Amino acid sequence: MGDIVRVTLFPSGVEDATDRQIVLDLAIDADGAAVGPFPAFGRIGDFKRPGTLFPFTLMGDGRLDYGAHAGDVPTQDKLAIRNEVLAPGAEILRTGGDRSESFVIAIVTSLTA
Repeated sequence: MGDIVRVTLFPSGVEDATDRQIVLDLAIDADGAAVGPFPAFGRIGDFKRPGTLFPFTLMGDGRLDYGAHAGDVPTQDKLAIRNEVLAPGAEILRTGGDRSESFVIAIVTSLTA
């Protein structure tokens, strides 16, 4: 495997979106791409605004499992971050049903000592 990183994403083109930021811990390969079919853990929201926090598990197929949607639901949110090179400025698409939204990676921090 490679390093473990924490990725912080914000909605593209939104000024103050800390209540919708996505923070996710992932393993990356030597080229900086997210790897592994195993679940990764993260949250949407801002710790300073507890009402905005939604923890999730990113499943191997990109589904965001908030704990209440364990089955294969067609409208379940997906985050297209698997197998992407994780670098600041990269755009990642979040989809849910017939809607989609672009997020931009703001920060990639190594968690490996």
